[in-house]
Amino acid sequence: MAVSTNLMDANVDGVYSADPRKVGDAVILKTLSYQEAWEMSYFGANVLHPRTIIPVIRYGIPIIIRNVFNLSSSGTKICHPSIIGDEDKQIFKNYVKGFTTIDNLALVNVEGTGMAGVPGTASAIFGAVKDVGANVIMISQASSEHSVCFAVPEKEVKAVAEALQSVFHGALDADRLSQVAIIPNCSILAAVGQKMASTPGVSASLFDALAKARGFYKGCSEYNITVVVKREDSIKALRAVHSRFFLSRTTIAMAIIGPGLIGSTLLDQLCDQAANLKEEFNIDLRVMGIMGSKLMLLEDDTHIICLIQFVFVPEEGNFADDRDGCLCSIDHIVLGHKLDKWRELRQEKGEVANLEKIVQHVHGNHFIPNTVLVDCTADSVIASNYEDWLRKGIHVITPNKKANSGPLYEYLRLRALQRQSYTHYFYEATVGAGLPIISTLRGLLETGDRILQIEGIFSGTLSYIFNNFKDGRVFSEVVAEARDAGYTEPDPRDDLSGIDVARKVIILARESGLKLELSDIPVENLVPEPLRGSSSAEEFMQQLPKFDEELTEILKDAESSGEVLRYVGVVDVSNEKGVVELRRYKKDHPFAQLSGSDNIIAFTTRRYRNQPLIVRGPGAGAQVTAGGIFNDILRLATYLGAPS
Repeated sequence: MAVSTNLMDANVDGVYSADPRKVGDAVILKTLSYQEAWEMSYFGANVLHPRTIIPVIRYGIPIIIRNVFNLSSSGTKICHPSIIGDEDKQIFKNYVKGFTTIDNLALVNVEGTGMAGVPGTASAIFGAVKDVGANVIMISQASSEHSVCFAVPEKEVKAVAEALQSVFHGALDADRLSQVAIIPNCSILAAVGQKMASTPGVSASLFDALAKARGFYKGCSEYNITVVVKREDSIKALRAVHSRFFLSRTTIAMAIIGPGLIGSTLLDQLCDQAANLKEEFNIDLRVMGIMGSKLMLLEDDTHIICLIQFVFVPEEGNFADDRDGCLCSIDHIVLGHKLDKWRELRQEKGEVANLEKIVQHVHGNHFIPNTVLVDCTADSVIASNYEDWLRKGIHVITPNKKANSGPLYEYLRLRALQRQSYTHYFYEATVGAGLPIISTLRGLLETGDRILQIEGIFSGTLSYIFNNFKDGRVFSEVVAEARDAGYTEPDPRDDLSGIDVARKVIILARESGLKLELSDIPVENLVPEPLRGSSSAEEFMQQLPKFDEELTEILKDAESSGEVLRYVGVVDVSNEKGVVELRRYKKDHPFAQLSGSDNIIAFTTRRYRNQPLIVRGPGAGAQVTAGGIFNDILRLATYLGAPS
């Protein structure tokens, strides 16, 4: 490897799309026009001095920038578009070729209503600048002609300011000029590309990526758009605009909170599918952090680059590398973890879990334009942060029901904030795991249908229990079987209490427009009252058979009438109420046809009054729940611009 201290000279592989010391994903540009190369060199890319371009343009001489230590690289060709081959013509159609920066600048703003329409004002300003020998890098004038703003090297700004104060002393005293203002510590960021500025949408994309950067547009050339940013923001701004044009618009930085059964399954699914999504759909999903209750693992996505000065040693007849004080290496060394190794690395390199730190780590990475936090917990404390995350522009995806089934005012505030901030909050997996329940409901409402009733078996655990509670079997035996098979929570009372079903009912009720609290939903608790205390789960299972008789009698009565028992949740939209209870259904009813842990939801609407719309499928299990979360992530990517 051979790299000089000069970013773009004969010892690098070509002209980069941005300074690779600042942007880890900078790419080598295969072709540039003369004008593009000139603009990039003027705005800080040192591959060529701007004046060297003039004679080669005059005589049409192509320039090849190649690495003398890496002849296998084809390098960058600088030429007129008319002489390139067919294989390179598509490259010349790219409107944005690269981004460059000039640091250590100051802005000078001369402003006043007395400037408008007064001949010679601009001449006087720049005459004063010329007299002190300052170099004007760029100029912007307000269309109203009441202000002129320009950039000069910071070392020259004091002399410029004093000259302007002297020239316009009288105008300032007479209030014809309001100020000669100096803004120090600035950098210029330039986007360069063939006819880029005249192409619709390029400026919009650039300034969208620079939403937090202060700057102005410079229209002196159809080959560049230039902004001025604070010096401390220059690298952040450079990475932001580079990612918008050279990475996928749907590059998403993600943090997975809660790598338990569902979270770890989601990580496995992401690992299996990430490469295909990037290749086939241009969706780049990057897991930047994983946090459990005790440990977290942070991905350092910074590409560390070392500049090694190679020195020719005549007496040895070769090159030696001088590594004293080197900054970095031109090879991209990606620190952090590979997704398929996250379990091992979390144990080896994990640090103490810190929610604030992981959020800052993921959202503070301005190299990636979009941030999403995926909450795979059932923790109300985590859910209480959603509002703050959405306000910061962080998308939220979760199967956690606590936020949407908590106090009504919090739910309404989240939904209002989601609409106001244009930040996405997806929670399909809160009801029905991977089944499209919430999206179906929203689709009906958005197309003008009216919901009359939603009735469903929402618990995979209770679905399994009542699908198998038949043919003389006793209730406690079926519960034990479900627990052994992993269908229940460690303590089955968490399922049998019905509170999880009630949370799903209240979510659907609110999505339907009802303003109900969780306490408004009557819930039939299947846990015998004497066993609802503080005994352990094992003690509960030992005592449960003593209470089988009551449910056995209910089952026999139902079977004698040709019916089955099902534990259901109901949203009665017409009467603005909901309920969770054990109901009886004829054996030909769709709810009686289930098997395993299936969920089934029936939407009775104005359109589907006589024959309800049915959604049925697996409603529990890590694979389907993680799949539902994954689908929300892909839906977010589609909203952000990926192919649908």
